[in-house]
Amino acid sequence: MIQDFRFALRQLFKAPGFTAVAVLTLALAIGVNSAIFALINGVVLRSPIPLRPNEIVNVFTARQNASHDYRQFSYNEYRELRENGGDVFCDLAAIEFAVAGIGRDHEMRRSFAFLTSENYFSMMGAQPFRGRFYDAVECKPNASIAVVVVSYGFWKRNGARGDFVGSTLQVNGQPYTVIGITPDGFSGASALVAPDIWVPLGMRSQLGSAFGDSETMHDLLNPRNYTFNLAGRLRPRLTIEMAKSRLPVLAQRLNAIQPDGAEGARELQIQTPSRFSMSTQPQDDGPITLIATLLMAMAGAVLLIACLNLANMLLARATSRSKEIAVRLAVGASRWRIVRQLLCEGLLLALCGGAVGLVLSAWCNDLLLQQLVGLLASVNFSVILKLRPDFVVLSVTFLFCIVATMLFSLGPALKATKADLVSGLKEQVGEPRRAGANRTFQPLLRAATHFGYGADRALAHVAFCYRTIFPRRT
Repeated sequence: MIQDFRFALRQLFKAPGFTAVAVLTLALAIGVNSAIFALINGVVLRSPIPLRPNEIVNVFTARQNASHDYRQFSYNEYRELRENGGDVFCDLAAIEFAVAGIGRDHEMRRSFAFLTSENYFSMMGAQPFRGRFYDAVECKPNASIAVVVVSYGFWKRNGARGDFVGSTLQVNGQPYTVIGITPDGFSGASALVAPDIWVPLGMRSQLGSAFGDSETMHDLLNPRNYTFNLAGRLRPRLTIEMAKSRLPVLAQRLNAIQPDGAEGARELQIQTPSRFSMSTQPQDDGPITLIATLLMAMAGAVLLIACLNLANMLLARATSRSKEIAVRLAVGASRWRIVRQLLCEGLLLALCGGAVGLVLSAWCNDLLLQQLVGLLASVNFSVILKLRPDFVVLSVTFLFCIVATMLFSLGPALKATKADLVSGLKEQVGEPRRAGANRTFQPLLRAATHFGYGADRALAHVAFCYRTIFPRRT
């Protein structure tokens, strides 16, 4: 096999023009497929939740009427579900979307922030990159302990200093102590972006100016302060359908703690988290799977067209190599050996094209990320979408190379080995000054066959006789 690859490499070097065109054609086709798969892998296939993402659900509450009016949860409702929802959830966390000004004076920029309960990071399976996450004491209502956890992207944009943990960060004009940094790529449930900062629930009242005008609604202990979205982790081996059958019992407990004058009985709903939105009511991601399938189908069509063009090029090249293939078959080479040799040449072309295609796809994906960051430049986000080739993308690109090899190499290889050997050998000796060779060649072949030799052995004897008669052509 190694000899086959060495010989294939020499053959490709002998035809630099053909090799360059073939590699460039494959690079464009495989690069497009690799780039699209990297995008689909980062957005659709790979979950942003580090630990058992199939167990995480969003929790919603709606009135039991025809309109199903949705709203967020109060702190009291969150505590009730967390403490008494063990039949459904092994953990339940609160989260609120916020906007804050980060920086000093004229350097202040609006950024997105999440206020969460202390168990949010552990429920998602995240470990701090540096420092620590906030605890239950810092998340008590009205605790007012000014600490903040920053995202990995925010830390990188601010110089990635080694002493960043422990430094002071101005948030809405107040000093906060940075106690930790989230791991690279952590965003909660979002597949695209992460907030710049994560703040404990105990600072909710201090950030009141960023959320509303009524100071009375900043107190988390107010039973009418409906401000939290909830995310939970289902109990092990509990499916969403099984969990839904147990929600009415939790809803009764929730209705029992409603304040006087509440809007009536409510129900609970759960849904797999959306990758692209955060809402008070269930949201799906739209036809994202269909879009991904269509993108891969279009990329596959590009690869197929490129392979058909290359197959035509190889057929033309096989015609020019018919003499070589006929002689190799005549001296005893098996048909499979010739096919294997031609497939080795095709695989080398595909691997070279795949390598160049990976570079091309990485460049295209970097350009896409730069455009995405530019669109979000007005309001700071930490873009967590990863489009650089990883093990999965490299594996799929190698698979594309194998598929491309089979598509554009196998057909021409099989056709080349079906050539008429007699015609091929005649063409070998068909020059005017050796015209007598044709008259000698045919009787030799008939004679060898007449004395009982098989076709391969007969051709071998013919080749030997030919080399004896025309020694200068060997």
